[in-house]
Amino acid sequence: MALIAPDLAAFKAVPLPQKIAMLVLVLVGIGVGFYFYFEEPLQTNIDSLKSDIAKINTEINTNKARIAKLEELKQLNAELLRQLAKNQEHLPPEEEAVTLLKQLSDLGTRIGLDLKLWRPGPRVEDSSKLFVRLPVDVEMSGGYHTLALFFDRIGKLPRIINVNKIKMGGGKEERGRVSVQTSFQITAFASPAVPSGPASGGAKASGK
Repeated sequence: MALIAPDLAAFKAVPLPQKIAMLVLVLVGIGVGFYFYFEEPLQTNIDSLKSDIAKINTEINTNKARIAKLEELKQLNAELLRQLAKNQEHLPPEEEAVTLLKQLSDLGTRIGLDLKLWRPGPRVEDSSKLFVRLPVDVEMSGGYHTLALFFDRIGKLPRIINVNKIKMGGGKEERGRVSVQTSFQITAFASPAVPSGPASGGAKASGK
């Protein structure tokens, strides 16, 4: 098969400006072909990879912030648990708290206060189930210094005892001394009593 040789003579006859124009067209064609077949797909792939990297970096930063927040919450939780354990050391069992309240009644009488009212209120269990409140409405009469001594003794107890709703009446003379009628509420905080259901259930089972 015969090869067709380019007509170099005809090409040589073309004026120089046209030759330059033809060369420019050839180069532009090569450039356009390279761009569409090689550079554009490569650039698209690079842009896609950059977008993926940006998303991954965002996720990494978000997770770092979450980890830092998690560590902060863990430390806060540990501190709250320490505080809870410390407070629970001052929470006696319910039976002991009831006895302590009776001792406070005896203390008031012993130091010279006249007990007018000692009315235990309903037991209130906190929503956390960690402690119960045992309130008592109290009315006592006595001298200012004796009442102050009574409240001071309560404040120095190693247990959690709250005194509120204090109302003091005007002083009046009783038995040769000025006496003040005072009403208040004493609330003892205690650990909830452990239910004895499982133990009694076991006893019933063994009795069958």
